[in-house]
Amino acid sequence: MLVGKDLGPYRVDKELGSGAMGTVYRAKHKDNGERVAVKLMSPALGTSEQARLRFIRELDILKQLNHPNIVRYKGSGRFHGSPFFIMEYVEGDSLDHVMARRDRVTWEEIVELGMQLCEALQHSHDKGIIHRDMKPSNVMVLRDGTVKLTDFGIAKDTDVTALTAANSTVGTAAYMSPEQCRGARDITFKSDLYSLGVMLYELLTGRKPFTADTAMEMFLKHANAPFAPPSQWVPECPTWLNTIICQLMEKKPEQRPQSAATVAEALKQVKEKMATQQSAALDAVKKRRIDRTSTDIALDESDRDAARAMLGKKKRKKKAQPFYTRGWFTIAALAAIAVTVIIVGYFVFLRAATAETLFAEAQALMKSGDDEKRDEARKGPVAEFLRAYPNHEKAPQVQAWADEVDREMREKQMFNRRNRNIIADSEPEKDARLALDSEDLGKLDAAARLWLHIAELKDAKDPDVRAWGLVGAKYYKDLQDVANTYDGLKVALQSEKILKQKHEPKSIHEERAIQAVREEIAEQWDKARDEWELLKKRTESEPDERRWYLLAVKRLRELKKDK
Repeated sequence: MLVGKDLGPYRVDKELGSGAMGTVYRAKHKDNGERVAVKLMSPALGTSEQARLRFIRELDILKQLNHPNIVRYKGSGRFHGSPFFIMEYVEGDSLDHVMARRDRVTWEEIVELGMQLCEALQHSHDKGIIHRDMKPSNVMVLRDGTVKLTDFGIAKDTDVTALTAANSTVGTAAYMSPEQCRGARDITFKSDLYSLGVMLYELLTGRKPFTADTAMEMFLKHANAPFAPPSQWVPECPTWLNTIICQLMEKKPEQRPQSAATVAEALKQVKEKMATQQSAALDAVKKRRIDRTSTDIALDESDRDAARAMLGKKKRKKKAQPFYTRGWFTIAALAAIAVTVIIVGYFVFLRAATAETLFAEAQALMKSGDDEKRDEARKGPVAEFLRAYPNHEKAPQVQAWADEVDREMREKQMFNRRNRNIIADSEPEKDARLALDSEDLGKLDAAARLWLHIAELKDAKDPDVRAWGLVGAKYYKDLQDVANTYDGLKVALQSEKILKQKHEPKSIHEERAIQAVREEIAEQWDKARDEWELLKKRTESEPDERRWYLLAVKRLRELKKDK
């Protein structure tokens, strides 16, 4: 028990709950009173290497995530040999507790909750991290309605046999994607989208899409069985929301929405469409015909019926009218004229000023040097500028900013997914993995051919594909620079003899490389290899110094072959 114990500046005052992996406690900062949550790995798991690695993995993942809808990491340590980490303390209820108190949730609440969860997932996916355990007990709802996604500790590949053998609860299996149920190794972020769809389905209808007595039976239903659309149980569910949930729960990942951000935008449109429809319907029914104007929004009969039902009015029969005398025809004509006037006015009076404003905003964010602000620029003013002003004189500069951020993001994802042994899910990623492996082996010529092949994608219209092409072009150039760097070092050393002046290295890595070349010139091959090996070790985890790393592995391979 940690209650009453001190962990650095924090004192533990309450146990919040425990599970298979460990126990979560509440603690309070002894000076400023800040409350935090502490997750301590169960001492009983101390001899399990797999459990320890999973616990450490969750810690490493939380370090990378910084989003208002994801529980925040604050620190880590050990208590009597057992690892623990400190998180943001969330005062609220887990979503499964909320659902236990209520039969079901209104569609308005689901839209708000879904948008927040999508933002959390998009942030996670942008970092190359897939949650893989989306379920109500891993979602916290604060008193002000804020949603927090928790528990990133599940193993990256769910082992179906192990889960079943360990009597995994049907509650967990109920939210797994078909590909997880099949034990697929190439799980992608779209698995999280499926699980999100199951959660939204249950919130809306008060029931799960599938029920089963065993985990294996549940797996089979996710993989093969159809489900009743949520509108079958909740007729008042907006058509758009019903469609989103059904798309999220498609059996094949490629048939689900493109990203969590896409789902968030679709949910936002549901909210806007319903607000517009309901407001217009109520106003129209309340007005007497003589009070209505030609600018009122035209309503179809289903809108009118819905509004009458909300107001307790009965439907009135009307005689048929010629289409050109009906209100909708007049309104449509006036609306078309109004839209034309607005568009003309926009392009004539506002376009140039708006372009300059977007450019200035994007420029300020890009020059900040802050990764989050650069990401904000890419998703905000940069994207809007390229959409609205593709032929503007400053469009090439804005496109260059977009390419820069996209390439950096793809590069981070590439290494993140590779380091976590996540299976490549596209041909460019597979080629990039082969290129990186070739580089690590010192086979730079083979790597260069692969990077050059990937670089051919840099003119693609799809931003995701284009980003791979930009990565390929950058890494191909890096390999070309390696050969030039080695030749440059040899020239510098030759100049020393001629000018009788020692060459001054610009960095400690260049200094190490120069010493290695000196040993080569003196034919001290063992010493040269030692210097290159040291340079390799010092730069292998420094992406910004990759040129020196590549030069070291190249020379080590050549010296091993020739000497």
